[in-house]
Amino acid sequence: MAVLSGTPNKDLLLLAQNFNTKKMKTFAFKFGILAMSFMMAAGQTNAQQKKYLSDPKYGPDSAAREECAMRMSLYNEFYKQKNYKDAVNDWRKVYQNCPAASKNTFIRGATIYKNLIKAEKDDVKKEALIDTLMQIYDQRIVYFKQEGAVLATKGVDLYSYRGKDAAGDVYEMLKKSCELEKGETGAGVATVMMQSVVDQYKAEEVDGSEVISAYELAMSTLDLAVASNKKIVASGDAKKVPAAQKELENLDVDVKNVEALFSESGAATCDALIAIFEAKYDANKDDIEWLKKVTKLLDKAECNASPLFAKASEALYALEPSAIAARNLARLFLIKQELPKAAEYYSNACNQQEDPMLKSQYYYEWSQVVFMQKHFQRVRELANMAIKANPANGRAYIAIGKAYAADAQNIGQEQVEHNAAYWAAVDKFRKAKQVDASCEAEANELINTYKKHFPNKEEAFMFGIQPGSQVTVGGWINEKTTAEF
Repeated sequence: MAVLSGTPNKDLLLLAQNFNTKKMKTFAFKFGILAMSFMMAAGQTNAQQKKYLSDPKYGPDSAAREECAMRMSLYNEFYKQKNYKDAVNDWRKVYQNCPAASKNTFIRGATIYKNLIKAEKDDVKKEALIDTLMQIYDQRIVYFKQEGAVLATKGVDLYSYRGKDAAGDVYEMLKKSCELEKGETGAGVATVMMQSVVDQYKAEEVDGSEVISAYELAMSTLDLAVASNKKIVASGDAKKVPAAQKELENLDVDVKNVEALFSESGAATCDALIAIFEAKYDANKDDIEWLKKVTKLLDKAECNASPLFAKASEALYALEPSAIAARNLARLFLIKQELPKAAEYYSNACNQQEDPMLKSQYYYEWSQVVFMQKHFQRVRELANMAIKANPANGRAYIAIGKAYAADAQNIGQEQVEHNAAYWAAVDKFRKAKQVDASCEAEANELINTYKKHFPNKEEAFMFGIQPGSQVTVGGWINEKTTAEF
């Protein structure tokens, strides 16, 4: 290889004089980097020189290895300056001639091409750059493995550039990535995988069973990723915990996105789910995880009345008694109008559920079963348990109000005492919309309905009750309220 002397030759000076000012600055910068590279190389010890000169990853002979080291140094200097346009030529030499020398060739190469794609205005040229970026990912797998992680980045990038047009390729990449990475899968991957298969389904390129399979894979992958990051948080490792906590937040968004995509896809119909899972039932009826997936999907698609849901729920509860399995059985018996059995399983579900939000929901649902049995005082007990678990459960307050209204005629002896129960009922409806905005419409409708049954002003006056008076509603209700007419 020729060695640069301390003074540029005449031809080089003449060439420099022909450049315009901008090009001269660029040339001078490149020339300076080149000179610096040789100065750095000259300052290395013999041992350091031999380290790459004897390494076949840098090329087949010493001259090729020198060339590779120089090109790496050049493109890295431009890369550090975020001058990707000037970095790409030297980077390309490294990529073509000594790709095994460093994983950074592929990591930084991807960054270079993403920036070139972003800056390119010509659509044809942009597509060519995207193709090259995809090749960079492929070659990284060839030389440095990590197929699952690289496919995740490749698939997400390809979808960001080509969207639905590349949905089939994206889905296959991300599906394989999730299968390989499992709990190491990063946030965002499952969402894009699910979006790509839904795109195909809507374009009639895959059937509903593929969407369901993708959903199962996405959710199981996310469960593993959440567990992995929770383990890191529990370890207390100060260096890793902040990143794991942030990842958990992102994974939570992922779960919501995947659920929404699946629900809105149109593939999750009862008939489709039953056709797929019924054929697999006998082979999987002793598999706890499979039964959990089936019951969850059937429940989400409102297939609770199906025989498959019944036998899968009972099989799951027999293998692993749990809050979810008990609640599924409770809803099953509720549909069948076997109210005592439904109440029994709701009791089990509430006792076994630790999540306060779910516990509150279960208590509320149980109160509805008891309401159907006309055990109104018990309705209040259960609804109060729901409120204790989640004070913002407005539907639990509505349940109490309805129980008061339903049993009003059994409160006290006089009609004014019966009708006073509606004051207490309306108090609960008002409280419901106060704590839970989602209940406002129902609460307002109930208020308007039961205000018509308030005590008559004249009759109330006979009992010494004036507007604004504090009144204790009798019977099992036994609550203070304010008289209004």
